Amino acid sequence: MPIALLKFPNDLLREVFRLCDPFELYRLSKCSKQLSQRSITLRETKNWKITYWGGNVITIWVDGSNYNFNQTDNPEDYFQVTLGRYSNYMDIEFPNGGGVDLFFYLLDTLGICIVKLLEITFGTVANVSKVAKVLVDRNMDIERFGIGNVEEVQDVVNFMPMLSQMNITKEFNCFLNFPPDFHFKFVKYPRKINITDASWFTIDQLLDCTCVRIELENSSFNNHDLDVFLQKWKMTGTFPNLRRLRIQSDLIDNQSPILEMIPPIQTVNNPMIRVSINGHGEIVDGVRVIKDDGAVGWLKVEIGDWSELNFLIADPADTVVEEISDDEDDDW
Repeated sequence: MPIALLKFPNDLLREVFRLCDPFELYRLSKCSKQLSQRSITLRETKNWKITYWGGNVITIWVDGSNYNFNQTDNPEDYFQVTLGRYSNYMDIEFPNGGGVDLFFYLLDTLGICIVKLLEITFGTVANVSKVAKVLVDRNMDIERFGIGNVEEVQDVVNFMPMLSQMNITKEFNCFLNFPPDFHFKFVKYPRKINITDASWFTIDQLLDCTCVRIELENSSFNNHDLDVFLQKWKMTGTFPNLRRLRIQSDLIDNQSPILEMIPPIQTVNNPMIRVSINGHGEIVDGVRVIKDDGAVGWLKVEIGDWSELNFLIADPADTVVEEISDDEDDDW
């Protein structure tokens, strides 16, 4: 028997909308324009988050479960739902504007205020650019932003000024190899950056960085650059957020000192010392470094085919310092 939802009082209709999952709200919004408008007017702002890779799938995250809206051209499959333990799927007809139009339809219809992930993948630079521009205009937070190793390198170069306007709060991941003459400077930093081709990331940017975690591969930093950074870190009040730094560079060598130590820099203890933050990002046999305000850092610099600096700043609240035997290290 059909239910005349539009005849429900607003308080009751609002409760109906509150109990719906993303698929149910979407289906209700498609029943009629009037019901769609009522659902937008009466629905509450939710803590749901949206994810978009620029293609034909958009995901809504709800308390650890993913609701995936998949594009289909077969009318017989419209609104077909497959439920899983953590991921659920519904086939729908995308609007004429494709994934970009659907992204904003879901954003408004479902009352979403946070983007969980926005990522450029192969062939999606144009779509992600359109979405990013509107998110900037709406001053919305983007928790994580990623750039894959795509072929449209120049299109990504052209996109990068938009990155300076985006409010990326948690994480920036970049796996793209930019041209040798590429330059970019962050205006603001998220909590974490992970760049696999960091030749464009300068020492000036590192000295200004406010991240909690920094991971830079294929960088152009040499011993002098790293020494300048660590000497600044030792000063009271500098880099108050930093907990973890990992820098790989072919220019790290054994010719000049870092903090008055010639690489490789590590202790040779028996038993060995392993330091980790909540069980992650461990450093084995690092050298203890003391900041002027008494904070403790653990530094390890390795040279060879993969020259790398690892630095961890300890906090008694979450840092574990433990002894490990040679046998345990081999097993680990």
